[in-house]
Amino acid sequence: MTVENPISSPFELPSSKGVIFVVDDESAFCDVVCEILEAIGYDPHYALNAAEALQMLPQVNPDLILSDVMMPEMDGLSFVRHLRDHEAWKAVPVIIVSAKATPDDRLNALDSGASDFLAKPFSSYDLEELIERNLKRDGY
Repeated sequence: MTVENPISSPFELPSSKGVIFVVDDESAFCDVVCEILEAIGYDPHYALNAAEALQMLPQVNPDLILSDVMMPEMDGLSFVRHLRDHEAWKAVPVIIVSAKATPDDRLNALDSGASDFLAKPFSSYDLEELIERNLKRDGY
């Protein structure tokens, strides 16, 4: 018995451009960023702290991570260093997103192993551009 492939409808939504994992302790921020990401074609997921994110990583399997710096228990820079120490996650691009955006803050983020830095507040255009640049850099 042969199974025919269904004809694609011209009204189907395009497949996701990739999985983006947002890690930030502000749920309202996560909600807004996830809405933006979904609107521009990504499959967003979020965690409200780094410990929760570490538990969720195997299920989410992100193509890119957006992480805040200032979070309780484990800050974003420690989170990035932890990711870089693990074979499964060391190549995943991580963009640090922070309201603290001095040159030293940016340098600390990159020194921790972050791929890039985005200062809060930001536009949806800036977010999309930075994500796409980092995904292309890593061959996605």
